[in-house]
Amino acid sequence: MKANPLTDHGGLTLQLKRFMPVLAVLVVFSMLLPAMAAAGDRDDSGKVKVETVTSSASWVSPGWGYNAPKVVRNEKGEIWALNFFGRYPESSAQIFKRRLDGTWMPGRVFPGNYQPAMIFLDHEGRLNLIQNSETEPVRQFRSTDDQNLNNFKLVASGNGLEDGRGWYVGVGVHGSTIYMSYITLSYNLYLTWKGVNDPEWHKAVVLNRGEVNKVSGNKSWLYPRFYFHGDSGYIAVSGTIDGTAHNTYNTIHIIRFPLRNPEQFKTQAVYEGPIGYYTYCFDMIITPDGTIMCGFTTGKHKYGPEQASALSLGLYVAVKRPTGRKWEIHQADDHYGNISLNYSPAGSLYAVVTRGWSDEENKCLLKKSSDYGRTWQTVNDNIFSGRPQIKRPFFLQTAHAQSGSAVSNLILGLLTNLHSAEPAADLYTFDLLQIQISMR
Repeated sequence: MKANPLTDHGGLTLQLKRFMPVLAVLVVFSMLLPAMAAAGDRDDSGKVKVETVTSSASWVSPGWGYNAPKVVRNEKGEIWALNFFGRYPESSAQIFKRRLDGTWMPGRVFPGNYQPAMIFLDHEGRLNLIQNSETEPVRQFRSTDDQNLNNFKLVASGNGLEDGRGWYVGVGVHGSTIYMSYITLSYNLYLTWKGVNDPEWHKAVVLNRGEVNKVSGNKSWLYPRFYFHGDSGYIAVSGTIDGTAHNTYNTIHIIRFPLRNPEQFKTQAVYEGPIGYYTYCFDMIITPDGTIMCGFTTGKHKYGPEQASALSLGLYVAVKRPTGRKWEIHQADDHYGNISLNYSPAGSLYAVVTRGWSDEENKCLLKKSSDYGRTWQTVNDNIFSGRPQIKRPFFLQTAHAQSGSAVSNLILGLLTNLHSAEPAADLYTFDLLQIQISMR
């Protein structure tokens, strides 16, 4: 006769004994659920890892030109950084690669640079370097092997104009196409493009006409920084009207161009500050929903009468939603300095903030916003607290997709630390630093 599970108490007891270990686990798990939920809600972002890539002497910071990408990371987690050293105007660039154990391998040196060079990873995972010179055309080199460290060939020389030289060069890569923007001696801003392996650039397009004026100062759009979203490319620029005279910047513009036909570009003003005040655009990102964000500093007065229209001294984020007509301006920090923007896969906006300028003691903070920059909370009030010898960090830039980088929920940054505000034999000593900060 088969046992009836409803009346056979012996069978029921046996089943309960068998179930007791599982029941105990369920009880413990239910007790742990509140704690696990709390841990899940806890923001563990802001953990910082700092590494020194190298130290060198240079006439200018290796991080100068926040528009020019100098740190990249591939999907395997391999990281490359670019250094800049030597005397003006014939300085050298050198590639460094990070080993899995955290040490950095020095690679090829590229001499003959006027401004700091830049690197990017192309669609095949090869490292590319672009450099400029006062006397030679802009040059693009590409790695001939997967090590991306020592072996490079010259792919292209020029810039899409008869005079192949260019300054304040910025680049971005989208698929198998490179886009490059720069100014000429006339201070006109140009855009050109080509396939990664093509030897010639497309005929350059004038984005903005500049002016050379030895009395009042040059007028131009400078520091072109790329970003790509959907079927469009974007360039953020800072505008100066007194370059070489006072060297302040007072406007920020965005240039949008269709990838299929970059010649049909459009421009729009993001922010216009009063003359005599510093306004620099340090970074631009575009979120998955198409929201454009520009990080900039403004409000620092240099010359002329003070203006009531000037924003208070600080770091700001200009935000343009896909359906919005106007740019919203939100203050991220009440100090002037540098700001780098990063957007996490979970939908939060992070800002790495430097309070202070490159030649003075300052500190770096990590801030977070969950409402597109309207309000901010400080996640880490001193990312270099464990390294008190880092006193003058500046020129921070972080890796984005336009340099071919894969970063996910990691802020991957490169910046410099100036040892002394005074040069020795016309050269300054810099530490080239790489930071990694977790996002959530």
